[in-house]
Amino acid sequence: MIRYISLLLFSGLIFKSCGQKENPSVQIYGALFEMMHKGDLSSRISLNQFGNDANIFALGALKDLKGEILILDSKPFISYETSNKEIGISNDFNHEAALYVSTIVNNWSESRLPENVNTVQQFEKHIEEISIDNQINLEEPFPFLIKGISSKVDWHIINWDSKDTVHSHQKHIESGLSGVLKDIPMTILGFYSKNHKTIFTHHTTFVHMHFLTDDKKIAGHIDDIIFGDTQTLYLPN
Repeated sequence: MIRYISLLLFSGLIFKSCGQKENPSVQIYGALFEMMHKGDLSSRISLNQFGNDANIFALGALKDLKGEILILDSKPFISYETSNKEIGISNDFNHEAALYVSTIVNNWSESRLPENVNTVQQFEKHIEEISIDNQINLEEPFPFLIKGISSKVDWHIINWDSKDTVHSHQKHIESGLSGVLKDIPMTILGFYSKNHKTIFTHHTTFVHMHFLTDDKKIAGHIDDIIFGDTQTLYLPN
């Protein structure tokens, strides 16, 4: 009997290890609720310390909410509003972050994003449906990439007024530069989590996404999106 139970436990361990692997570690510095409720926009980490690291994928917001952070495979694209009210993009690590979500991914697996996945809500459901096949643990945060032509993207680059002490999600969206892109090829980096609302996702969603257009002229935060029918989804392998 004891031998039988041991075999069952051993079989269960094998099944679990085959069916689900460990998500890449996600590091989080700062939190949205600290900005919204406490007005804390101070630096939580310097990006300089990551300048020599490989395979970093990260997003966030600059200190004092003066721009958006996007790092793709250790290449920074820090977007901000210039004095001429134009988009500026910095490609160095010499910045401080009030919010920073980061991971290291050496290899990605790819799949076509289904044509019936158009909205963020449909995307979240799709992630849940394919998580088992991709050995993703939905109880832990993980990154994803999407490449291809997005049908429509509402975006902003925050430039917060330091004199304003009352924060809201809508005011963050309206601060700084914003716009709508249609049928534009881009790379999207996102982080999914069911357990980090008001930390790095807003209370209405499980994802936080930033983007870079293929011509590298626009990078920013995605407020809303309608996905295209030729986009590729990448999950950590």
